[in-house]
Amino acid sequence: MKNAKNIYELLNHIEINLEDYAKEELNDMEKQKLRKAFKRRQNRIFNSKKIGVVAVALLLALGFFTQTDLGKAVYAATENKLAEISYSIGEALGIEKNIEPYSNVVNQVVESNGIEMKLTDAIIDKDELILSIITNTNKPVEGINFDYDIFINGKKIMRYGATGVGGAIDDSKTRFFSAYSVNIAGIDTAENINIKVALKNLTYYTGNASTDKVKGKWEFEFTANGSELTANTYTVALDYAFNIGNEKYTLEEFRYNPVNQKIFGKVKDRSERSYEIDLRGKDNLGNEVEFFLTSVSGEDLVFKYQNLDGDLSDEITAITLTPYAARLPEKSGRSGDNWEQAGETFTISLNQ
Repeated sequence: MKNAKNIYELLNHIEINLEDYAKEELNDMEKQKLRKAFKRRQNRIFNSKKIGVVAVALLLALGFFTQTDLGKAVYAATENKLAEISYSIGEALGIEKNIEPYSNVVNQVVESNGIEMKLTDAIIDKDELILSIITNTNKPVEGINFDYDIFINGKKIMRYGATGVGGAIDDSKTRFFSAYSVNIAGIDTAENINIKVALKNLTYYTGNASTDKVKGKWEFEFTANGSELTANTYTVALDYAFNIGNEKYTLEEFRYNPVNQKIFGKVKDRSERSYEIDLRGKDNLGNEVEFFLTSVSGEDLVFKYQNLDGDLSDEITAITLTPYAARLPEKSGRSGDNWEQAGETFTISLNQ
């Protein structure tokens, strides 16, 4: 299960008017559902090229201290400490299985304008590049975000989609983790590829809607491949369709491995309306299972498993799902409560 502290970070993104409700105590099942709702919000908030991590903190001025000899000595100690800190992709994504065999360890620390960033590891899952980054702000802040560019074999990746999660590593509120997944479809990842990750334009959130900006550059270069994970990836052909209004959705393939579990499909006759779509159900052992729509590019769409209740068990032989959809408000784009069943129940039989 994911680290419980992330539940409190999600409160920054939930709007609640307590005056609208009578005071009632929640039973254990209701509390579990509330936690899952918070986690679902976390997965969907960081769906952009900017990765933000939020925490509640005090403000500590750094000033020109790092420019003095003593400051440089303190910085060197801090850098060494950051070099010793690790926050792997598995930890960041809440994956309980051991995925270290598929991880390409980088462990590079780069400093720019007093800010240290460390790229801990990377995983290539066929058409997806997953990265884990630690940021040391050297002063407590309420949140950060940054831009980034990805280069593969010397060429900049253009118009790619990305999703991510992030949070504070400890109570200092100066060290944060970010894990994000970048779509690199069309690139042969079976062999070694040269990867360059260029982080830039760090923004601090310091409270009262105020921000500070740091123009820096944090670049990491390494070589990686996804051959070992590919060897442990399985696929199941699907033939299932459902409609939302005039839009026609077809699910074509379920791909799963220890790192990711995805359902690929197509959508045709798309309208201007936007929908949030989930595939909800249970496995044959009775565990709850949920996939959420994580990517739509042209006619291509991808649903990804949410490990709200932990990893998918290695013992399961079937997953039964039902599609549900909620129309997103035109102005806010936030999830609504108007969820409706969008199709018939279907079953995926695993052939591992």
